[in-house]
Amino acid sequence: MAEKVMVFNILKSLKNHVKLIAGISILSMGAIWALLAFILAPNYQATSQLYIVQPTAGLPEAGQVEKSADPQVVEAYSVLIKSREVLSSAITETGVSLTPSQLFEKVTVSNVPASQVLNITVEDKDRKTAGELANSLADFAVEEGWKLMKVDNLQIISMASVEEVPSVLAENSIYVLAIGGIFGAIVGILVAFIAELINMMFRTGILERKRKQSNFQTVFK
Repeated sequence: MAEKVMVFNILKSLKNHVKLIAGISILSMGAIWALLAFILAPNYQATSQLYIVQPTAGLPEAGQVEKSADPQVVEAYSVLIKSREVLSSAITETGVSLTPSQLFEKVTVSNVPASQVLNITVEDKDRKTAGELANSLADFAVEEGWKLMKVDNLQIISMASVEEVPSVLAENSIYVLAIGGIFGAIVGILVAFIAELINMMFRTGILERKRKQSNFQTVFK
């Protein structure tokens, strides 16, 4: 019988704190969604590739051709690709809200080992934006290479993908919100129990003081 009374009291206390439990669940879902959408949002990398065409005049015989690009040439094209002119042109073409200095920090130019291939890698929170910027930088690198260096030995051999791919949050939004709701409900129930326990202890203390006062008054009557 005592167990039934205890279960009844527990259910009754939870019923009295339904709004509290529901509120904490909603806050938990919102907090988890905001955390994944803004704070823990992944950075995507997109890479386009350029090929440095070696001059044909004065090359050694087949089989003796140097397989690696000249480090000085690689450095020169790296500086060209990350120059303010190329960065500004890519920003204008793609319409992104970035300054050249901000885009500079997102771009990495590297040489594929033992080859004449340059990788232009752009990192961004949006996969499509990263791809568009990488491709635009490759286009303007070829264009500016001819204008500034008077050479035409850069060729685009690979373009970055610009397909929109749903984020992890978008694909699993229902599961994310469900986990947040369950977690919030558990926390809400614990808070409700604690609040009810404190309330009971407070009421017990008041009743105890009243009982002592009553006994004290009875003794002196």
